[in-house]
Parts: sequence; structure tokens; C-alpha cells
Amino acid sequence: LIGIFLILCEFFYGIPFLGATFILSFGWQPLIFNALLYLILTIILLVNRQNAIRPIAIIPIFGIVGSFLAIIPFLGILIHWILFFLMILFVLVVLSAPTYIPNKNARVIYTQYKDGHRE
Repeated sequence: LIGIFLILCEFFYGIPFLGATFILSFGWQPLIFNALLYLILTIILLVNRQNAIRPIAIIPIFGIVGSFLAIIPFLGILIHWILFFLMILFVLVVLSAPTYIPNKNARVIYTQYKDGHRE
């Protein structure tokens, strides 16, 4: 949910003049809010026990750095478009990752033969 919201924000902020006008009218607060959302995403990914998606946590870290670098006007447009496509990749990877549900009663039995006896 946070990822989809960030995709929409990065798309809007990347529109020349419209995104810049919005960001400048609020005194760069939308960029700080984006950095906060990226920080929340990073913490969620690093605390979560899903090792399959942990390497993708680098994208929200790029988002934190990019939100602060986006203060530079024309570089900001480029950074927002890069983060837009990275966040699409991020959401697709997170949605396609398998969910592991821990079960303390689960056990695995390795057998060589299907019926339990040799033929």
C-alpha cells in the first residue's frame, strides 16, 4: 500500500513544472514526507523475516537518498522518474514473492520410496 502510494507520488513529482510547483509551494515538505515513507518501508523490510525480498530493500534506501537529492531542480525530475520505475519494480517483486508462514508443528519426512517399502 505504501509502495503504490509512493509510485503515484513519484509520478506526480516527476511531471515537469507541475510537480516542482507542488513541491516548492509546500517548501520541500513532500520530499521529506517521501523520505519518511521510504524509511518506513526500509524498516519493514529489514525487520521482516522474509529473506527472499530482503535484498530489494536497497530501493527504499535509494528513495531516501533520492528524496534529499531531488531538492536540486532539474536533477529532481530525473530522480523522481528513476524512483518511479524502481518503485514499480519493487512492488512487482514484493507482490510476486512467496509468503512463508511459520508453523511449529510442521515436519518434513524424507522418504526414498513412495509407499514406504521397497519393491
